[in-house]
Amino acid sequence: MRYSLFLLILLLSSCQIFSGRKGQPAQVKDSSVDQRINPPNQEKSVIETVPLMNDAVKSLFALAQQNFEQNHFQKALSQLQRAYRIQPNAPEVTQLMAEINLHQGDAQHAYYWAAISTQNSPAKGKICEKSWRILALAADILSDEASQAMALENKERCVVKAPNRF
Repeated sequence: MRYSLFLLILLLSSCQIFSGRKGQPAQVKDSSVDQRINPPNQEKSVIETVPLMNDAVKSLFALAQQNFEQNHFQKALSQLQRAYRIQPNAPEVTQLMAEINLHQGDAQHAYYWAAISTQNSPAKGKICEKSWRILALAADILSDEASQAMALENKERCVVKAPNRF
């Protein structure tokens, strides 16, 4: 009887030791945030500019994207922080950091990284537009109406529409 009780306690305690989550739910993407960041009906710009990325940063960014898609947010953020130290002016790196922070419910850090992304992003195209959209969403969550309005206005300037042809 004593031996059985000891085994039961040992078994239960080992479950706690080997549990990596320690009572916290697994991180998953918030679908409502994802729909606001990547709306299906967003306008396409006829001008696309893509900033250059260092090869090491490209590799880290690709790994971070994979980890983000698999809901490994901390791993992705770690890779993005390494990429940021190598090339702090890569807007896609800070943009993804902001996006991950939004999915984690950290609007303050999302706003911070989105602001950096908007400073470094090209003036036209989808990278520009997405950076401002993320900043507007973070401002909305933080109830910063002035920043949200400014971000939405700047987002519209990123899209260059094709001229009418007759």
